[in-house]
Amino acid sequence: MSGFIVLLRHGIAEDRSEDKPDADRKLTDVGKRRMKKIAKTLARIFPEAEALYSSPLVRAVETSQAVEKAYGGEIRTETTELLEPGADVADFRRLLADTKSQFAIFVGHEPNLTEIMLDLTAMRSHNAIELKKGGCYGLRIEDNSILLEWMLPPRILREDE
Repeated sequence: MSGFIVLLRHGIAEDRSEDKPDADRKLTDVGKRRMKKIAKTLARIFPEAEALYSSPLVRAVETSQAVEKAYGGEIRTETTELLEPGADVADFRRLLADTKSQFAIFVGHEPNLTEIMLDLTAMRSHNAIELKKGGCYGLRIEDNSILLEWMLPPRILREDE
């Protein structure tokens, strides 16, 4: 199998609070505005995307909706519990194996996305690596290997701010 996948962290969300479950936290106005720009840039640099998977948490779904719009509705979000916070890397490997598309975007959370990237690429990190909200990893899949091709912070993806 060959292809390319993007691991995208959700945008800036509401702060945690005791009166709102974590799963219900929405993107802030700033988070929505920034994700709109990030999604447009992602659609420009990764036009091949055929599939879009998202954690079912509200902030991730809202992020994936911005991506859908940037792709002109050509791809639709499929939510999966395998991208929820705390999901196991083995769960993601199963999701990836079951994915029929060669080019896909996965919207999720930290530290999960970094753990997935490190596992898939067989890289080890002695220092803390973390995607900022709205940042992403681009991974190239070639035969039996997966390579980190790029890591883009949100400010690069927003390019005009």
